[in-house]
Amino acid sequence: MMKYFKFVSVLLLFFVMFSCEKDTLSGSEEEQIESYITSKGLVVTEKTTTGLRYIRTKENVAGAMLAKGKTVTLNYTGKLLTGKKFDAGSFSFVLGGGRVIKGFDEGIAKMRVGEAASIIFPSSLGYGNQGTSGIPGNSPLLFEIEVLSVN
Repeated sequence: MMKYFKFVSVLLLFFVMFSCEKDTLSGSEEEQIESYITSKGLVVTEKTTTGLRYIRTKENVAGAMLAKGKTVTLNYTGKLLTGKKFDAGSFSFVLGGGRVIKGFDEGIAKMRVGEAASIIFPSSLGYGNQGTSGIPGNSPLLFEIEVLSVN
């Protein structure tokens, strides 16, 4: 009976350890971002001096350009690099008005109406070392974005 109990305990421990979704990755943020890009086979359209990676997934050269002070409406999904989604939806905001996290503002400014892109950036452009609800501190973030309109 004791051997059976040990076997079941070890099996249960193994199951718990390998079935839980991992919310954090190892390595520096830069290493995590580079590893994610490589593992997904992504082609970075632009890398900024702040560490933001811009990956255009749908181009619209005829789309209206976005400008600071204009109201942008978009669809978005926010994820950790582990794949865990922390937010999604549609909303409007004034571009460059400081009402969203820095990386979001910086990445969207590179887009046109009708375009879609993924933006990946370090925590220094996101929620920093404090994090926020559902986002651990020092977490690089991924946003998948589609720009619907600008006014």
